[in-house]
Amino acid sequence: MRTKRFQSRVASWRYTLLAAFLIALACRGVALPVLPSLPVAAGGGTLWAQATGWLQGLPAYWGGFLWQLLVGWLLILLNNAFALIRVRASFQSAVFLLLTAAVGPAYYPLQAGDAGAAAVVASLFFLFRSYRAPSAAADHFLAAACLGLGSLAVPQLLFFLPLYWVGGYWFQSLSFKSFCGSLMGAMLPYWFLFAHAYWYGDLPLFFAPFLDLAGFDPLFQGLDAGRAVLLAYLFLLFAVSAGHFLSWGHEDKIRTRCHLRFFVLLSFFLFLYVFLQPQRGMCLVPVLAACTSVLAGHLFVLARGRVSNAFFVGVLWAAAGLYAFELWMQLG
Repeated sequence: MRTKRFQSRVASWRYTLLAAFLIALACRGVALPVLPSLPVAAGGGTLWAQATGWLQGLPAYWGGFLWQLLVGWLLILLNNAFALIRVRASFQSAVFLLLTAAVGPAYYPLQAGDAGAAAVVASLFFLFRSYRAPSAAADHFLAAACLGLGSLAVPQLLFFLPLYWVGGYWFQSLSFKSFCGSLMGAMLPYWFLFAHAYWYGDLPLFFAPFLDLAGFDPLFQGLDAGRAVLLAYLFLLFAVSAGHFLSWGHEDKIRTRCHLRFFVLLSFFLFLYVFLQPQRGMCLVPVLAACTSVLAGHLFVLARGRVSNAFFVGVLWAAAGLYAFELWMQLG
């Protein structure tokens, strides 16, 4: 009988998600007593800073973990609804939890990127549901509304709204009606924000996300060694996973190929923005981790052979090294 490789055993193990949860929990437990203070990652909009400024200490530290568990649960729902990975419905969530553990203590406390990741995954549910759907306008409205809600925490998410129109074209659901619905959905959270600001006489609160959105730094400013190593790790995992899908994606159904191709498109432009504007874009790392985990899960579940097994083992060792490096950077 042919022995399964390590990659196949992990991908098919029924307790993989539980193991990833325990590893992520242990990484946070180790980091907590070692660090002199609880780090808070930079980034996010003015609204998020005002809304969560009171949340400090252990509630902020473990609140981030609970929010990441929410994102992992949303990824399972997304896969169950659209069969992105046709073998294991929860493996992408296990990859996501391991990635959030590997990125280091700077991203452990609750931050804007966690809210942005949840909003993006929720928006993709409605966008993918619009595939050749008679009610595509309503789905585009809801997808844009989720993205707009996430942009209250991370205003830069609005930059990626045009990609949703490209996705709508791929899904054969983009029309003038759905385009207008998408614009209305993106504006919906800001209508509520305007009403709140007007009622309380605090109009600068309404303008704050747009001021954050209009700000730009010189290219590559703030791309230090720690950020460069983190982005390089995530980008390598994304590039190999996307390359495998583009090469072997013909084995999936047409609808699944369209959905995964959108993940490739969205992830690429997320990486592009973060590389060009690291000072403002590093808050998007949880969103990058969520998108990359789906493509990586597709790779590790479906790929076979010695090369993919060696790459899988290398990714795990690199994740452990990245965790140690990020912990050392925080101590320094």
